[in-house]
Amino acid sequence: MIIVDNYIHSFGFNIENGIPILEFRGDKNDTELLYLADYLIKLSFEKNIKDANIKYTKLDILTNLSLPKI
Repeated sequence: MIIVDNYIHSFGFNIENGIPILEFRGDKNDTELLYLADYLIKLSFEKNIKDANIKYTKLDILTNLSLPKI
């Protein structure tokens, strides 16, 4: 299962299943869904979608970041 959302917190507990996408703001020239379609086709050829999604989106970097202590 893949979760596509413009808010990363929507898939924060399943980061390996998430695909962040830019918010649609009514621009008729917006091509974000075309990129998403290409990406989903690319994923369809992978044996392990979770591992491939982590590798391609680099979302694992977000889970390893730590905020500086104040």
